[in-house]
Amino acid sequence: MLKPLQEWICDTCGKTITSADDGYVIWRHDIDQRDFDFKIIHKFVCEPPSFPSSVPLGEFLGSKGSTYLLSFISLGKIKARGRYRNYCHVLDFDEFVDLYRRVQIPYYEEARKKFNNPALLAEMEDASELHPYQEDVLKQIIEKY
Repeated sequence: MLKPLQEWICDTCGKTITSADDGYVIWRHDIDQRDFDFKIIHKFVCEPPSFPSSVPLGEFLGSKGSTYLLSFISLGKIKARGRYRNYCHVLDFDEFVDLYRRVQIPYYEEARKKFNNPALLAEMEDASELHPYQEDVLKQIIEKY
C-alpha cells in the first residue's frame, strides 16, 4: 500500500515515487495557453521533452498546494477583476480535478488504479458525487478491489 500523500505512481514509468522531493508535476498548454495533460513523474528521470511546464511535486501538497492548484481555475475575489474576471487556465476540468485529488486526498492515488474495475463501477453506480472520493471509501476500494 502506498503511503497516502507521501508516495505516488509515476505516470511515465509506473513505479512508485517514494518522496515528494523525487517528483514533479508536469503539463502542457494548448494554443490559448490553457493547461492540460497533467502528470506526476519522477523528477529528471521520467520527464518527456514535450511538456513545457514542470513544478516540484511538493508545491502541490498541503494547504499551500491547494491554494496553488486553485489558482489554475480562479484568481479569486482579489485578482479576478476586469479582463481576468472569468479566468481559468484549465482545458479539461475532470483531468485537473484528478490531479487535485491525487495530491490532496489520502488514498486517492492508489484507489484510482482500480476505478475501471467493473464490480466497483457497478457498486458505485447509485453513489452520490461525494461518496466514492471520501477517505474511508477510497481505503475500502484499495482493500476490496
